Amino acid sequence: MRIDANELALIGELTDSEFDSFRACVRILLSKTFLIRGFEHEEQLYAFALRNIRLLELWFSCADIELKRDEGLGVIACRAGHEMRTRLGREETCALLVFRLLYEERRADLRLSQFPSVTVGEFLRKYQTLTGIQPRKTRMADIFRRLSFFKLVSLSGDPADPDSSLVLYPSLALALDNDAIEEIENALELEQTDSEADEDEQIIDGDIEDGEDES
Repeated sequence: MRIDANELALIGELTDSEFDSFRACVRILLSKTFLIRGFEHEEQLYAFALRNIRLLELWFSCADIELKRDEGLGVIACRAGHEMRTRLGREETCALLVFRLLYEERRADLRLSQFPSVTVGEFLRKYQTLTGIQPRKTRMADIFRRLSFFKLVSLSGDPADPDSSLVLYPSLALALDNDAIEEIENALELEQTDSEADEDEQIIDGDIEDGEDES
């Protein structure tokens, strides 16, 4: 986005109260990535951000940061360049994909102003089905905490209790779009195919060695 200095100067015309709200929106987006309408303490800030979205876009564009928004979901997201984005490990990426898929499955059951939820047990079963790996509960607890920090999910209860509830936030839909979902799923399929091929090769090698021993 080309920066218009005249438009950017309009930030200085905000009232003290408006500037406080502007600053609060910037801080939330920079620290937590998402501003969510459904959060009670963010509802007014979200409305303010929509009314002043052009000023926010201009301010963030100075740092080459894009703002994405989905008014249907009620989410504004801060999208920085690749060099500024948070890096997720394999297990975290898989967990994010599972949460995103679960969100799509459950969002149709929503009532107005409510977020969908799943149990820890439901998450772990889908994680194992998708990845073919038995998730470690201690590792998953760390991942729940990290994704909670970025306002993607929220855990209520003990992460080791399969009946504990995980609330799924609409920010998941902006964190992973359909292209990203397809890319991760393809990578997992390729990984599983390579793993099966390695296992088949080991079996064949073992059969050959057995035959040589018999001779």
